[in-house]
Amino acid sequence: MGAEEETGYNTVVAEAYPTIPIIFVSSSRDNRLPLHNSMGLSVTDKNNGTKVETKITRTDSGKIDRFLLNGERLPEERLASMEEVLKLFKKETGKNYGVSVESNNYKVFSGSSDAGAAAYVKGLNELFNAGMQTGQMGLLANSISESAIRAVYGGLNTLVVEGPGAPYGKQLASEDDLKDIRIFAMGFEYDSRLSAAEIFQLTRSNPFYEYRLKMLPQWEAKIKLGLLRKDWDTIFSNAEDNCSNAHYLIESSGARARKKEMMNAVIDVEEIRASGLPVYWTAGGGKIINAFSWEPYGDKVLEALKERGQKPVEYKVAPAAHITSVSND
Repeated sequence: MGAEEETGYNTVVAEAYPTIPIIFVSSSRDNRLPLHNSMGLSVTDKNNGTKVETKITRTDSGKIDRFLLNGERLPEERLASMEEVLKLFKKETGKNYGVSVESNNYKVFSGSSDAGAAAYVKGLNELFNAGMQTGQMGLLANSISESAIRAVYGGLNTLVVEGPGAPYGKQLASEDDLKDIRIFAMGFEYDSRLSAAEIFQLTRSNPFYEYRLKMLPQWEAKIKLGLLRKDWDTIFSNAEDNCSNAHYLIESSGARARKKEMMNAVIDVEEIRASGLPVYWTAGGGKIINAFSWEPYGDKVLEALKERGQKPVEYKVAPAAHITSVSND
């Protein structure tokens, strides 16, 4: 990729949506590339209001002049990977742009780092007129946040790190393909959470981690088969099995990502399923339990969760990161 023509504008605004796991990223390399293949969804609320919006303005400094996240300056230690991405765009295009960045999270409870990284890379690609393909942008975003490729692609997607052509990302199903899926996010407030680095070391230190690696191809194959057949039960039962396994490794290694209220939500989902309604759960390393059902059962599942005292926020599958505006401001 060589130098491209000037874009003719100074400011771009990009949007991306938070992500949730289908195949949990249980460990990653130093460059944030997962040690094994993974899958995830990009999600938003029913009105597309759950999102990260990032405004990038071009400057002449050749560096990140300012990066505001929800109105506050991003700590220097969090800027390093973003500076590296900016340097790559400068090198590939021959343009010595600097940038001033304002990023805002709207109603995002979990997965904001992925969405923020995706919006940042998508915006830089537009500002620099770099012409990067989605796969290139996805891997760049992933160098900032370990599962940001999910937000770049949108829909249900995979990051493949093993085999011919790896690493690469791919969308397996679009938001339109998954329009019948109902997602109920149950968020909880805690003072702290396990960091991604802690989760990675906890899972890798577990003696059953090798078993997880052996099971991953089976989970992948069953989920892909479910997509081919639109068999939602197969897809989400295997997603739950995978995430349950990841949390078992964390918890049996002496820590807990799912705290008491989150465990109660998991039990609620499993008991509702035992009553005859199709519903499954997944959880990443944050403070949310995601419940999945589908039409025509969604309303009954939602009612059952509320009857048990849960306060779910309804999500739907979201599209890829995209540019919403460009200007000379």
